[in-house]
Amino acid sequence: MSSHIPLPKEKHNKSKLFVTRSHLLSKKHEHSKLIQTHPFNHQISIISQSTTVRETLAKYIGPYYNVTLKLSDFIDPVFISNYIKRNTLIALSSNRYIDADDVFAIDGQKLILSVGKDTYETLGLVGKSAQFPVERGSRFVVEIDLLACMDPAKKYYQRVHNRLNAVLNEPVEFLVGYFDKNTGTPVTFDIPGATIVTPQVDTRSVPNMLVPNVPECLISTNEQTDTWTEHAHELFEWIGLAASCSQAVAGTSDEQTSAYTVPEPTSKDMHVVTVRGLLSATAIHSVINELVAAHTEFYVCVWGFDDAPVSWNSSEHNFYVSGENMYAQAYVPHKNCCLSFQACGPWDAFS
Repeated sequence: MSSHIPLPKEKHNKSKLFVTRSHLLSKKHEHSKLIQTHPFNHQISIISQSTTVRETLAKYIGPYYNVTLKLSDFIDPVFISNYIKRNTLIALSSNRYIDADDVFAIDGQKLILSVGKDTYETLGLVGKSAQFPVERGSRFVVEIDLLACMDPAKKYYQRVHNRLNAVLNEPVEFLVGYFDKNTGTPVTFDIPGATIVTPQVDTRSVPNMLVPNVPECLISTNEQTDTWTEHAHELFEWIGLAASCSQAVAGTSDEQTSAYTVPEPTSKDMHVVTVRGLLSATAIHSVINELVAAHTEFYVCVWGFDDAPVSWNSSEHNFYVSGENMYAQAYVPHKNCCLSFQACGPWDAFS
């Protein structure tokens, strides 16, 4: 069951927080779908009592690439055969801003062009008006089916190839992740000029962290009372603070300078492992499945790229007050429960 809870108005009055309670053994797999349908992830933090989380992350999350390519390189039939069809390729143009620049991305088998009006009108490929520009009709989104570009003899390929070469023919710097389609583990991306990038990993131990007890009402009911909503906000806020190892949850804050209080806390020795880079959604899912199998409570916080053109389920994404598209999850295996929180900025079609 999914609930829409507005974030505090003083932050972003059009932002939304979606709360989903799912049973870990349910065939619907809501908690898994949330992870697997969010392709552009740049940071994950896992908060738990386990000392082996770093090793579990290392099994699945690894190198990605920085490479400069032309857009027409992505529609080359040999490239599509060697990379797009075999595994999962994720690419995002770097050092570009979704609200100001032309932004390009690959999400699996789809090339996404989020471009300004001038580029769109010159490009001559069919797209749609973006939902979230400052001025309606000033930005457009073009989606290219890469598998339809397999045959150079077809008119679709010829049209796309000619227009990209004529208008968007400058080399573009990309972050590229190439991942096993089943596990999300990195696969070698053997393209000339590609530079390997190793994700940054940070492990912090926090003795006597103040950990809230997950309220029974969040686990057992969907009834959105004022109390239910308050508890949901509190848990989401705590996960964010714990992911950053804030003094407010580390038990070291000064009561005179911090207004935050952990609700019904228990003191536990916790470990926070954070990985930053271009992270595979499938790899994140593989990591979480292993942690769930260990039957211990843990918490996850994942941040998406602010300037990605899509968020969940290919929903159009842009930047207004923020480019927020992140999620947090609380896993309570002994109750077979996962509580998921999806936070979207005001210019995100998912919200």
